[in-house]
Amino acid sequence: MVHIRVIRARTIAYYILLAVIIVLIAFFAYQLMARVYKGNFSVMLRDGGPIEEGQQLYLKVLNKLNDPRNILTYQMPFLSGISAESESAEDTAETAVETSVSRGEPTQRQTEQEIDAPEVFLKHDPDMSEEIKIEISKIKDDLGPITLTGEGPQVLIYHTHSREAYRQDPQNPYKEVEAFRSNDLNYTVVRVGDELARHLQAKGIPVLHDRTEHEQGDHSTAYKRSLETIKKRMAEYKSLQIFIDLHRNAYQQGAKKPDDEVMIIDGERVAKLFVVIGTGQGYVGGFSEKPNWKENYKFALRLTNKLNELYPGIAKPVYVKPSRYNQHVSTKAILIEVGSNLTTLEEAKRTTKYLAEALSQIIE
Repeated sequence: MVHIRVIRARTIAYYILLAVIIVLIAFFAYQLMARVYKGNFSVMLRDGGPIEEGQQLYLKVLNKLNDPRNILTYQMPFLSGISAESESAEDTAETAVETSVSRGEPTQRQTEQEIDAPEVFLKHDPDMSEEIKIEISKIKDDLGPITLTGEGPQVLIYHTHSREAYRQDPQNPYKEVEAFRSNDLNYTVVRVGDELARHLQAKGIPVLHDRTEHEQGDHSTAYKRSLETIKKRMAEYKSLQIFIDLHRNAYQQGAKKPDDEVMIIDGERVAKLFVVIGTGQGYVGGFSEKPNWKENYKFALRLTNKLNELYPGIAKPVYVKPSRYNQHVSTKAILIEVGSNLTTLEEAKRTTKYLAEALSQIIE
């Protein structure tokens, strides 16, 4: 009997020790994953997106950690059966672009979107590799003439974050579904797209404005849906050459003042804007299909220079990020942030007149 009790005690001790080891491994794995995703989340907020959206995405990511398969596939990606592209930061952390404080978006806006008021207008993301930073510094506007030829629409305007709305205007209020977001597209950045298309068409530039609602209650996967729209339109219209994803930037509350986000032209308040270019380098793993970001950057640089030549100060520096923003579809694919959550819809709409003029002058 004594012999049996000794064996049982050792067995119990063994299993207790094994359980402790398993718990410790799971705990440290959880902490590692949480730290990685939290890092992507902070980057997201810095790049543009509302805090509310960012929080939702972060919680969604953390919830994935409850499934041990996610921990295994993070350490061993080949187990997931999912491409690096579908698991990339663009489809998750970026959609918050994506796109808030650093990108120009409010911290109230997305999941694909970040908080760093003093460094908001860097010409490249703080997490960009040193090699890319050096390459950016060497790029010049040597794009050559931009010529639109043939029949059919040449410019596609669309909106990955179609619900992005602006600061409430007492004269024209709208109903929010989230902070600075509305499902009434007549009060969102889509309405700004209407104005840009109208001004471009008036200048003889054939434009297709796609008003598809890509968020559909889940802006963390909006880039996947907007890519489907792009491919659909490209199949319908072989003439498309320029792709403009129109967004509204976001800022953390208190980081900026409304007057800092506008300039006065002809006595009217006009929202400032800037262009965002993605390298496809990614925050974790990168994209399997990367954009020709240098060519896209040259296009963005030419547009930015022309805007500031015509209306000094209306355009902030081009902002380069490791994300992709579906810019692999063309060498003239850009994301433009028109105004922010600190500007009104009317101020953003006024900007389109000047944006259209600059575009018309760089296109032959």
